[in-house]
Amino acid sequence: MIGLDIGGANTKVATDESYEIVHFPIWKKRDEFGDLLRYIKEKYGSPTVSVVITAELSDIFRRKEDGITFISNELERVFERVYYLNVEGEIKCCIDNPRDFMATNWIASCKFLLEMGYRDFVFVDVGSTTTDMIPVKDRVVGKTDLDRLLSGELLYIGVLRTPTFHLTDLNTSTEFFSITADVFRVLGDIDENDYICETPDGNDKSYESCMNRLSRLFCSDFDELDEEFLISFAKSVKENFISRLVENLMKFRLKGFDFVVGCGIGEFLIRESANRVGMSYTSVEDVFGFSDVFPAYAVLQLCKRFIRKTRT
Repeated sequence: MIGLDIGGANTKVATDESYEIVHFPIWKKRDEFGDLLRYIKEKYGSPTVSVVITAELSDIFRRKEDGITFISNELERVFERVYYLNVEGEIKCCIDNPRDFMATNWIASCKFLLEMGYRDFVFVDVGSTTTDMIPVKDRVVGKTDLDRLLSGELLYIGVLRTPTFHLTDLNTSTEFFSITADVFRVLGDIDENDYICETPDGNDKSYESCMNRLSRLFCSDFDELDEEFLISFAKSVKENFISRLVENLMKFRLKGFDFVVGCGIGEFLIRESANRVGMSYTSVEDVFGFSDVFPAYAVLQLCKRFIRKTRT
């Protein structure tokens, strides 16, 4: 069986032994989505998938329900059996109410951790686009993305696709010149292979190109600015990112949580943030071997358990 986390920018694939992140901006490639699914089916040789979906938020769809319907129809055309996770943490064999299947990737992660015996923890997943910060006691409470935005459990900042000007206090251009992937690339936190999204200017992902994109925020070229200034600026952006995580973790700390479970491509930011607020930290990668695609792996394991229970 395959686990899929279908996002607006990336589709993540997990099996028991391997994983893959496929950059697939659905707002550009909607008509190629079926081809993507056929590629995954052929590569991994499985007619069965377990799925969580967040791509319904893409503005290619007039309503989020339309996104869920489109994605599920394509899945069911390609695969023989499709299992979905809903907002209550239930495995379903079909989409009965599209609203119940929106933004369920964090539900998969938290429910799987609960089934593995974790209790009283804050689950943090720093991805390419967003950051989930979910306080969990003994069950998962289904919430919409709007609920989570208002409560601070969903931050729209990530280590690749966030416009850099969103995380600086300086008076910079607010044109789409640079993204956080440029920041973390020049700081050495990610390499070119991790920089899986498109660059804002269409150029390559080399150190020099990333520096030039950062320079554009100051209406300049790389050769007009001091390199140390740009490095200092990149460090300040990283610090602002960490500060946002610390601020939210402190709120959870004051509510009695003292344990963080972290995953995602930006996991290096979570450990530092947890240390600053005096919370103990466990890495999903260290325990399960999967971090960047943990929701896909989690829904895979939940579905396998569901199938075993229904057969006994």
